[in-house]
Amino acid sequence: MGGEQLYAVKWYKDDQEFFRYMPGQTPATITFPVAGVHLVTSATDCGHDHCKVRLHGLTRDHSGGAYRCEISSEAPTFRLASETHNVTIAALPKGELRIEGLAPEYLEGEPVNVDCVSELADPAPILSWYINGHQAPSKYVGDQTSSKPDLLGLVSRSLSLRFNAERKFFHGEKLEISCRSSLPGIPVHPQIAEASSTLRSQPAQPVINNQKLHWLSSTVANRAQKPTVHIVLLSAVRWLVCILEHIR
Repeated sequence: MGGEQLYAVKWYKDDQEFFRYMPGQTPATITFPVAGVHLVTSATDCGHDHCKVRLHGLTRDHSGGAYRCEISSEAPTFRLASETHNVTIAALPKGELRIEGLAPEYLEGEPVNVDCVSELADPAPILSWYINGHQAPSKYVGDQTSSKPDLLGLVSRSLSLRFNAERKFFHGEKLEISCRSSLPGIPVHPQIAEASSTLRSQPAQPVINNQKLHWLSSTVANRAQKPTVHIVLLSAVRWLVCILEHIR
């Protein structure tokens, strides 16, 4: 107070006064009804050098807004000081962030198609993908999509990740991906979902020796010709028999 006497401390929401502390009057505290503002009276603590109030039962529709604390000194100066802070009421996700669509293993070159899905919240979550601890390049990340708001105006979001299972994405044979969800403007730790997969190499193609292949082809061809040789020999024998009978 700089040596001056405290006259009053007043609290406002959107320029509507909801609490007043005046140490020179009885009672020293007065409250006023304001939509969305519900005081915890047992937690009110005001004195000549401080004034703390606590709210409960906050709602997104009515409790958010501009909160101002105003302090004034006694006569003869009646000096005034105030400060305002904007307050956002958030609805935090009740469930865990999740990764959908990741297979336990992939063949080299196979497509990896996964989605990160958040639970309902307000404001809408901001999602981001990480591959082996590094943020995924934007060319592999799709656009964030939002669900239709529910009856309370809460929405969930999803974000896709698409790439081919190449060795550059794997540490050895291991792929580790993670998705993070944060609420814009809300000072809470982000949610993190993690998952992993392994890489399998393509099976080696069998190699046939050209000479063996040629030998097999020749053998098959020779076998195919044998019935024709037999038929020719049989026809020749029959022809000779006919000639001999004719001579007799």
